[in-house]
Amino acid sequence: MFNDQHFDVSPFRVSTLSITIATLLSVPFQTLAAEQEKHLDEVVVWGAKVSSSSEFITDEDISVRQADHLSDLLRDIPGVDVGGTHSVNQRINIRGLGETDLDIRLDGASQYANMFHHVGNLTLNPDIIQAVDVQVGANSVLNHGLGGSVMFETKSAKDLLRPGELYGARFFAGYGSNAFTQGSLSLYGQLTESLDALFYAYQIDRDNFKDGNGKETLGYDGTVDDMMLKLGWEPAANQRLQFTYDRYRDKGDYNPRPDMSTAANNGLTQDQLTPTHYDRDTFSARYHLNQGDVLDLSVTLYQNQIQLKRDESSLMPWPPNRQSVNTAENINTGTTILAVSSVNLGNTQHTFRYGGEGNIQDSKSQYGAQPKMKETFTAWALYLEDSIQITDAFTVTPGLRYDAVDRDALTGDKTFDDVNWALAADYDVTENLTLFASTRSLFKAPPLLETFVNFQDVTFLAEDIKPETGQNTQGGLRWNYHQGLSSYGSTLTVFKTQLDDYLADRYSDGKYIFFNNGDAEIEGFEASFYYGYDALMAKLSYAKADNKNTTNNTPIIASNGRSSDVGDSIGLALDYSLYDYDLYLGYRGQFVLEEDNVLPGTPVKDSYDVHNIYAQWAPQQIDGLVVTFGIDNLFDAAYVSHASRSGTARGLNTADLEPGRNIKISASYQF
Repeated sequence: MFNDQHFDVSPFRVSTLSITIATLLSVPFQTLAAEQEKHLDEVVVWGAKVSSSSEFITDEDISVRQADHLSDLLRDIPGVDVGGTHSVNQRINIRGLGETDLDIRLDGASQYANMFHHVGNLTLNPDIIQAVDVQVGANSVLNHGLGGSVMFETKSAKDLLRPGELYGARFFAGYGSNAFTQGSLSLYGQLTESLDALFYAYQIDRDNFKDGNGKETLGYDGTVDDMMLKLGWEPAANQRLQFTYDRYRDKGDYNPRPDMSTAANNGLTQDQLTPTHYDRDTFSARYHLNQGDVLDLSVTLYQNQIQLKRDESSLMPWPPNRQSVNTAENINTGTTILAVSSVNLGNTQHTFRYGGEGNIQDSKSQYGAQPKMKETFTAWALYLEDSIQITDAFTVTPGLRYDAVDRDALTGDKTFDDVNWALAADYDVTENLTLFASTRSLFKAPPLLETFVNFQDVTFLAEDIKPETGQNTQGGLRWNYHQGLSSYGSTLTVFKTQLDDYLADRYSDGKYIFFNNGDAEIEGFEASFYYGYDALMAKLSYAKADNKNTTNNTPIIASNGRSSDVGDSIGLALDYSLYDYDLYLGYRGQFVLEEDNVLPGTPVKDSYDVHNIYAQWAPQQIDGLVVTFGIDNLFDAAYVSHASRSGTARGLNTADLEPGRNIKISASYQF
């Protein structure tokens, strides 16, 4: 079934694009430039892979983008955007729903947090990511996000060791003209027949960048350090136990409001900066047992600690109770169990996916010497999904999920639970065309108040508050065709997400209140078309999502009072491989249309287009060397992502403008 596969079109893992498609679709072909294929396959083993449910051809190698922000990884996926420009403000957005409505995990560890409305909740280093699996929309009971899920996996020694190697090392250095330097060191090896290990250290040093108007920003100067230790043990051929410790540190003198423009910060607090530490420590232990069709078992235990510390003692004007060194900490401790078993029952084949998950979220904060605040949010779930192969062409997948939540908070103690269901079907009309449809009920309990604000003593749940529920329904088609050296692929997904008793919070008369703000809906589609001929690859995509609060007849409003809707997005990708020169060339263009679904009297979200080019060279003469060159924002556009902060606050323009033209160059040597 094509919907269960990911197609590898990395230009450095094949000699020609036509060979890639032919190999994956089991079509006879003639091998071309075999030595170049082998060389490039062995050299570029550092690249990350991004898989998305909204595209037919996925698993693209994106090492050429020299990513220093999550937007470099995810922004061109249909239906996905990433807001924020600051290192402490990376916010994933799927179909207009933000990160607190998504299931986001790093090596299986939940990244859920609601730290502070002026920063994001994700402290991730794109350089060490091995794979990202993005599920656009909530379609399966295995994940709990209202808008979908994003699963990040980091690299391991197993990923980096080339054939015949027992040990290896990689040195990397990179420079961006606007304005950063970065570098990393990786040491890895097969210590024994059953034991492998990886040590990784990374640093990026940022300066204040210039936006597309040529204006230098203020409050971006800082450093990010990331260190990871990973140990894998395989006591038998069908078992693996893996331990990971990931230590992330982001520090600098940053804007008090990193999601706002420099001008807005200067207007509110002059040019004052806040010494900031934004740190993460992730511990995870993962066990995998593969006994074939009988049982494929994965168990993850984790703890994810995120801490925000800011010295606000000198800020003026500023609330007197916050003129101190203030901290907030969010700790997720949990486990996930997933088992897969395949059996034949009568004339049908069943693939059962079953298990459960539990997470304890501890939210803590303290202003100076004031008493500490602590709240706890405990959630657990059980789920079962059965993929039933009724015929060779027709598969039906029903699923059930039970969620239970215990909210032990100063803002109100309550428990919530619900049974949710899902139903999906796939039908192979021909060997080239597959139709699919799915529907899934939704559930979200009232969350904890953001951790850093420490206003829990004046925050309340509405007496009649209910969990947010709803239904996500979508359907579409996947099509592929190949003839000679030409290959085609396309995907169309049409969706509607209904949200009942939409959860919101507001600050009024000196207190916060959580309440149900009526019903809402989001509807739209994602479409992508792929064409490959020999060494050429081209991809065109279009994503549209329109939201509406059907009770209030307004757009869905974000926490800053601005519409959360995003404009239609068109993506264009072109790649070409010059194998005789060990060279790969690429272009990415994004065209975002104006979004006028905003509150009356507020400005629209302006349209923009941005263009990136890159080239990667892996010379056969110097085994292990890779040189990458790129230009982001080629035409120096001044633009704001529709998932970023925009509009006004207290009469000041808050638009979080993206960096202007940025020339990137990096080199790595692996041996």
